[in-house]
Amino acid sequence: MELFKKDVVAVVGPQSTAVSQFVAHMGGATQVPLVSFAATGPSLSEFQYPYFFRIAHTDAMQMQAIASFIEHYGWREVVAIYTDDDLGTDGIAALSDALEAVGSRLVKKAALIPGIDKTSIGDILAELSGMQTRIFVVHVPKSLGLLLFSEAKHLGMMNSGYVWIVSDAMFGTLSFTELDANSIKQLQGVIGIRSYYPSDSPQLRSLLSDWKNLSTSGSDSSLFNIYGLYAYDSVWTIAHALDSYLKYGLNFTFRSPVFAVNDSRSTSELAQLGISLGGPFLRACILQTKFAGTTGIIRFNPKGDLIRSAFEIINIVGEQFHVIGYWTNQTQLSVSPPDTFSDALDLVAPDNTQAPSLQIVWPGNSSDVPRGWVLPKNVHGFCIDVFQNALKYLPYSVPYTFVLYGEDSPPVYDDMIDQLANKVFDAVVGDVTITTRRMEMVDFTQPYTESGLVVLVPVKESHSGYAWAFLRPFNSTMWLTTLAFFIFTGVVVWMLEHKKNKDFRGHPKKQIVTVLWFTFSTLFFSQREKTKSTLARLVIIIWLFVVLIITSSYTANLTSILTVQQLTPTIQGINSLQAMDVPIGYQTGSFARDYLIGLNIAEQRLKPLPSIEAYAEALSLGPYGGGVAAIVDELPYVQLFLGSECGYTTAGQEFTKGGWGFAFPKDSELAVDMSTAILTLSENGQLQRIHDVWLSADNCASNGNQVDSSQLSLDSFWGLFLITGVASLLSLLIYIIRLLFQFSRRSPPVEPSESHTQSLSSKSKRFLKSFASYVDQAADTQGTSNSQTKKGRKDKGQIEVSEPQTERNGCQSEDDERKLQISPQNSIRHLHDST
Repeated sequence: MELFKKDVVAVVGPQSTAVSQFVAHMGGATQVPLVSFAATGPSLSEFQYPYFFRIAHTDAMQMQAIASFIEHYGWREVVAIYTDDDLGTDGIAALSDALEAVGSRLVKKAALIPGIDKTSIGDILAELSGMQTRIFVVHVPKSLGLLLFSEAKHLGMMNSGYVWIVSDAMFGTLSFTELDANSIKQLQGVIGIRSYYPSDSPQLRSLLSDWKNLSTSGSDSSLFNIYGLYAYDSVWTIAHALDSYLKYGLNFTFRSPVFAVNDSRSTSELAQLGISLGGPFLRACILQTKFAGTTGIIRFNPKGDLIRSAFEIINIVGEQFHVIGYWTNQTQLSVSPPDTFSDALDLVAPDNTQAPSLQIVWPGNSSDVPRGWVLPKNVHGFCIDVFQNALKYLPYSVPYTFVLYGEDSPPVYDDMIDQLANKVFDAVVGDVTITTRRMEMVDFTQPYTESGLVVLVPVKESHSGYAWAFLRPFNSTMWLTTLAFFIFTGVVVWMLEHKKNKDFRGHPKKQIVTVLWFTFSTLFFSQREKTKSTLARLVIIIWLFVVLIITSSYTANLTSILTVQQLTPTIQGINSLQAMDVPIGYQTGSFARDYLIGLNIAEQRLKPLPSIEAYAEALSLGPYGGGVAAIVDELPYVQLFLGSECGYTTAGQEFTKGGWGFAFPKDSELAVDMSTAILTLSENGQLQRIHDVWLSADNCASNGNQVDSSQLSLDSFWGLFLITGVASLLSLLIYIIRLLFQFSRRSPPVEPSESHTQSLSSKSKRFLKSFASYVDQAADTQGTSNSQTKKGRKDKGQIEVSEPQTERNGCQSEDDERKLQISPQNSIRHLHDST
């Protein structure tokens, strides 16, 4: 902060990533470039730090080097040990990304808090030693790393089979001159990654010569480590940039801070710093700088990192660092050093037509490449969990010790049962299938899981049935319901409009066509007929909303169905597999082999597979590429395989029924008690929960049911149909009530003599006939019928006299007129009598 207050134009340093982030923020605010020689955090490479540059290689690069080394040996699972701070967390995040890029993964991250003691480190390492993985990547400072390897040596983790890979955070400054004999012994076989620079370059020799001449105590060149060289090159980087800047005749000027020191709006010291007006141009000069430094060609990319990154891979053997290979971000792994002083943009390394053969002495003074994993000593799994939980329900305690069987090769279950029968073991706890032959030799408990043989096959893309794919978005019930409501809504609208709207009148055939055309045209909102009834408009508005929802759902689901890959099994089941002359896989030691031979399948067609991990490769190779066409195995194994592998499925149904059980010697009382305990686990649901934990994980969508499960049913839309149905029925009911009321007012009164002579049924028929005729009669013709009647009667010499009318409900109806018809003679006589 004090330097920035003095109007500096460039800064060299600082060393740590955390401090560099803070200073980089200040540099961005004041437009002052910062060149660091030791900050390696990957987060500093973001574009949010435009004025940050560094000579040191970013951790992201060295993690790619470590991942490339791991890929070279085919290790798939790695454990990371790191410090619980920004530097460690960012570095391991970069390692995780780099491992995923090469097909490996981090299975465990062990964070060491700063200042952790030796006992806590031992506890963490003891937990890691029980894991299956034996590949460890260490990203900690030198002091913590030496303490870590001291505990690892004490716990026997520096023996044969382990792999320790240490980052530049520890090996960048590690020297044998500062190690005692015990520390050197603890590091034997460790692999280290550190930045590479040519030790015989003219630039480095010149620096060491100048340093020797300046030194008053002789040659102190041993004090130079890689970060000292980086600091030297950092100073020269700024010097070259300033020289380019001044050649343009520019000066350095600073703009005053936005707020004065005594301004209340100036809430921090950062707001009081001046801004370098020449900073952007100086930054451009740094980006264009290219020169030969002591560590190689110095040239930056737009993010402020060196374009070239080179690391050397070292192996500690005896009291020496043996360089076994090199890695660059252009040439990857190589056994020959790259030319870091080449003017070419890319680093140049000798051509390697084959993968380099690295001569390494591994921990335990072994020259054999470790396989990277061992069977875990802490036994766990589905069978173990069931066994341990069943023991809790025994009325007595049972001390036990697990002894691994078949650690170096797949177990043969029949041999294991033979040894149990010969009292070599006291019990067998594992995935042992209960068969007739085995039950004759030992006693089994109640089965704790069902197990039958199934056929595992790959699936292929199928386009069958796509001609009718447009019907798949809805199931049959949904289609029928939608069609019924289309017709129902059309009929309701016709009834509401038939009396008043001429578009809904005419010949019956024409009316049927009109109803169907009108209701189905609402699907496209293109109906031409105009509605006049308010009730009909209400019904149509609600129906159009329902149609909008249905069509949108149909379109979305059809799009999904047409873009989802439809998969079908290549083999339909065990029967088709028997008829085909193709190789069949089975798990080594499984009773599936004997069962298939019993089905008259030739033994030469059967191919043993060591474990379920080999299933995917065998099926992908296929029957004509050295693999198999199908695999016959027990259902739990297949479920476990399908839980992590996509593109496979089971063909047909289970063709045997059985189960897994724990085996005990003949006449063992423990077998009976364990059966009771297993039944208890089953009844209280604990057995199913254990099964779900281990065997029910499914990372792949179901291939066979993707389309069926995506069909929309009536359950998703019954609320919409209910709304439109109730609205239509209610509107129709209101309309009928109104018609009945109008009809009762307009119908002529029944003569008393007729009411006694007609029966109730005839009255009902007459009423319904009259009402139907009234409903079918157009509304515009009712107003003209009376005038036509008057005209006809005048032609016959009749005079029609109407009495004064009374208004009902504020309106006057023509049907309320009481008409009086009088002949001319009666009319004259009437006038004579009145005179």
